Parts: sequence; C-alpha cells; structure tokens
Amino acid sequence: MKVLQITGSAMEFFHEQVRILREMGIECEVLYSHNLKGKDHIESPLRVIAGHNPLYYGIRASWLYPRILRSSFAEKYDVIHVNSGIVAPMGILQPQRPLVLTLWGDDLLGDRLGGFQPEVTKFCAERSDRVIVRSQEMRDELPCEASIVPSGVDLSKFKPIDPADARAAVGWNNNDIHVLFPYPTGREKKRYPVAKRTVEDVNRSFEGTVRLRQVSDADHEEMPLYYNAADVLLLPSLREGSPNTVKEAMACNLPVVSTDVGDVRERLGPVSNSYVCSDDSELVDALLAVIESGGRSDGRDHVAEVGLQRMGERIVDIYESLLEETEDRQRTVV
Repeated sequence: MKVLQITGSAMEFFHEQVRILREMGIECEVLYSHNLKGKDHIESPLRVIAGHNPLYYGIRASWLYPRILRSSFAEKYDVIHVNSGIVAPMGILQPQRPLVLTLWGDDLLGDRLGGFQPEVTKFCAERSDRVIVRSQEMRDELPCEASIVPSGVDLSKFKPIDPADARAAVGWNNNDIHVLFPYPTGREKKRYPVAKRTVEDVNRSFEGTVRLRQVSDADHEEMPLYYNAADVLLLPSLREGSPNTVKEAMACNLPVVSTDVGDVRERLGPVSNSYVCSDDSELVDALLAVIESGGRSDGRDHVAEVGLQRMGERIVDIYESLLEETEDRQRTVV
C-alpha cells in the first residue's frame, strides 16, 4: 500500500506515526512544511511573521501546495493521508482519493485564525472519506463520523529506569522534588504561569524544596531521562487532543497532575498516584498529594492501548477498510 502523508509541522509524534506505518509495510511518502527551527530551512526568513495568522499560513501554503500537486500528478497513491486541519484545505484541493484526515486538537478545538480555523476544519472533515481524531471531545465537535485513534507512544523508548540514575544523567539534585513541565514557556495554552504559581504555592506548604523543571529544548531521545528524573508531571493546559506527554509519563510510571483536557481523564482514570483536576484551585492539593506520597504511579500497566504498535494497527485498519469500500463502489459502478 502506498500512502502520501501530508502535514504542516514536523512534530515528533507524526514522525513516530510514519515510522511505525513503514515498519508495518506501508510505503509512505511524506510532504511537510518544516518547523522554523531548522538552521538552513527555506522558511527561516518567515520567523518574523510566524504564528497563527492568515499571512503566515498563506505563505506556507503557497510553498507546500505546489509540492502536493506535483506528487499527486506524478504518482498514484492508494490513500492520501492529511495530518492536521491546518493543511486540510490543501489535501481537499488535490485530485487523488480516497482521503483520510487526522485532526490533532487545536485545529478543531482552538481559536486559530481569529476563531475561523475550527470551521475550516469541520468543512474539510465533511469532505474527507475518513476522519481520525484523538479524543471523544474532538469527535463530539464534528458534524460527521470519526474514528478515535490516540497518538501512540514508543514503549520501548519510554520505560521506567532508576530515578537516581536519571537525575544524575540530567544534573538534578537527588534531594529536591522535581516537577516536570515539558513545554516552551511561551505556548499560551500550556499555561506556564499557572504551573509556576502552583509550584510556588506548594513550596509554601512543603518543608522540602520543590523545583519546577521546564524542559522544552531537549532531544526527544533524551526525554525518557527527564520523565524518570522527575517526581511528577504537571499539565495545567487549557485544551488538548491526546497529549503525548501524559502517555509518555505513564509509560515511565511518572505521576501526573493535569487539568481535565482531551482524553487525560480517560487515560489517568485507572492510574494510581495521579490526578485530573476540574479547575486550577485543585492543582496545588493534587501536587501536594503526589509529593507527600513519595511514590511513582502504575501508569505503565495502563498504557499498552496507546502504544505505537496499537496506533499503527488502527490506522492500517482504516486504510484497508477504506480501500475495500472504494473497490466495492467501483465494481458497483462498472
């Protein structure tokens, strides 16, 4: 099976998706508009206008769309798989079908493009042959059917190791309590100021030293060390689809304290020593409870369902059922 994968951002979880699909025998060609972090990337002059605004989106689309058309006319694909509502219009406007659209979260639940992005996403979803979302919350927002397939976690990479060894590797004091915030401070929806304030409040009630560890520039291969070095993951986010950080923490048996976003409540429901908070006022008490317990979670016992292999199997099932339906329709027409 040959699939054209189209995306607007080189996110790590997308690379993992492509990798597992290739390992399962799916021939994937990838077209994407790189992140602006690349040193030599053609988009580097756009840094000054980067953001969720029409001008930036338009310039990136004018660069990516011709590449999509060239690939679409030059090769015959069994499936076109568009990843993210941001690039969904370009997927809709290329000639090949059938088309699968995967939505990530903010493209449907957020307020990008002055609040118009969710409407564009819904319009494109209704014109796709299959739609994949990360959570029930996302499916409920759509005017059409969708399959829930959470993004997957590499369970061979994210696994428990000795916390003392991990702290030594990342240079953290073994006597302090470390609260992990694995996001850039400037990502508004992640709410770093709330994380900072929460940890400050906890320090007023706890005799030891609790440190907020903001980690956003580490290589993905290094992240298992940080999950194992930390005592708890703090996610005070405004909205999510199916946050991989929560699932990666679970795979490492790292306790999690999170707001009630995306599929977090479903993931953490059976997990010990982890909490889903209905509002910000509960974050401090939940964080204190985890710290005072002094223990890890049993998250790894509950994470197999969102492993990379399981995610890959679900996506391949969608491809195969779609192709079978397409072939049946063509035979009926003939």
